[in-house]
Amino acid sequence: MREDERRKLMTTKQHQTAYVCRCRFSRTGATSFIGHLDLKTVFERAVRRAGLSMLYSQGFNPRPMLVFALPLGVGIDTRADYVDISMAVPQDPEEFRDKVNEELPDGLRIESCVTIDEPKRSLMSVVTTACYTLEAPEISQKLINLFKMETVEIEKKSKGKIKTADIRPLMIKPVEAISPDLIEVMVYAGSVKNLRPDVLLSALVRYEGLSQDAAADCVVTRTGLFGGEYPDIEEIEGLV
Repeated sequence: MREDERRKLMTTKQHQTAYVCRCRFSRTGATSFIGHLDLKTVFERAVRRAGLSMLYSQGFNPRPMLVFALPLGVGIDTRADYVDISMAVPQDPEEFRDKVNEELPDGLRIESCVTIDEPKRSLMSVVTTACYTLEAPEISQKLINLFKMETVEIEKKSKGKIKTADIRPLMIKPVEAISPDLIEVMVYAGSVKNLRPDVLLSALVRYEGLSQDAAADCVVTRTGLFGGEYPDIEEIEGLV
């Protein structure tokens, strides 16, 4: 077979029907320091060791069909993140969860699983909003004060240049001040508008006098991801 014929054959293969398992997972402790690409590998290997048939992309370099909702920064715990895993055959969601959990490392766990039809949109494009808890000395009042400001400008490096950006439009609300040292906040997140926790902490250092050490040692946990337009946000599980 000529090379041009082989290339054409590789690009004209029939569509593979995907049976998608949408999993909500938690990540704590040492596993929070697994980078995004390594996290994909961990899930892929766990599914394979569980004896389940995952779908792979077609072409010269097949890759597992596995999509995360919103990649997490290294060192951030999560109680509610999502991954779509495309399978070659239908799965019982509870059985899938239990089998894969047996193969995942300590600290990484699928909390729930639902099966959905092939989504029309990428899971990453569905996410619009996130909730985080931030734990640091006297951080709650500082964050409440920050949310009262009309503009919150910070300097960001983009394409080698330092630019000033107003992040206030990305800050939605403080959800709950759990204690003086622990607060939950809601911010915009996703592919269109996104506010990272480290950027929010940088604003606290600049405007509210949070020390650099406290910002560096702040314990950040993602507690929820949502789709839809705020305030009409929805759980991710059923959004396709």
